[in-house]
Amino acid sequence: MKYFIDQPGCLGDIIFTLNFAEQLSEEAEVYWHISPAFWESGIKRVQSPATLGPHVSRTSDIDKVYKLCDMVHRGDSELMRGKYTHYGYDWSNWASSIKYERDHETENDLRKHFGLEKGDPFIVYNDCYGSDKFHNGVVNSIPDGYDGKVIKLEVFNEATVFDWGWIFENAEQIHTVDTSILYVIESLDIKSNTLSCHPRHYKFIIPMINNLFKKPWNFVEYDRDTWRKCCPDEAE
Repeated sequence: MKYFIDQPGCLGDIIFTLNFAEQLSEEAEVYWHISPAFWESGIKRVQSPATLGPHVSRTSDIDKVYKLCDMVHRGDSELMRGKYTHYGYDWSNWASSIKYERDHETENDLRKHFGLEKGDPFIVYNDCYGSDKFHNGVVNSIPDGYDGKVIKLEVFNEATVFDWGWIFENAEQIHTVDTSILYVIESLDIKSNTLSCHPRHYKFIIPMINNLFKKPWNFVEYDRDTWRKCCPDEAE
């Protein structure tokens, strides 16, 4: 039997459904096309029993296609869990399938780039999502007068989100808009218990993802007017 997974992006969705591919692989050969941008964003380092990558295409001998990317409306609270449950699979062990070879040299280069010595106190935050949109509320979670360094996620050479592993693991606090960062962090042994996530949409996001994670995320709630000021580029 041959199965095909239709979930070419985005990065967080791909990471979340790696376990779906692993479960399917117990039944059949699994093929999964990944869009080049997300492949180069780090998925090419992921270890999976499925055959995946930008070179994979849906062929005529595929026995079943699992469409995960356009099943429900964005306002459906079951959008993420439904990628599994719609087809009768358990989603709860999804993070166990996040397996990849860490690039400790690049992680160390990032640490040095920010002038961090091992043991230094620091906060890391990310206010960017969708490559060119920003959530202006994320910085409000950074304590006034914090005496350590404040590190903002940024483009660094060819590093991917997976290469921020050391920084994520050693930060005193992590504050971010909801992105693939949450899914990567779920696989790491982090020190921080102060984690805040600012939803890119005030109404839809929290019900959709708040019970996916075992890490102690605080999901910051917004009323519509405050959210609109913080995320002026996000669709209603």
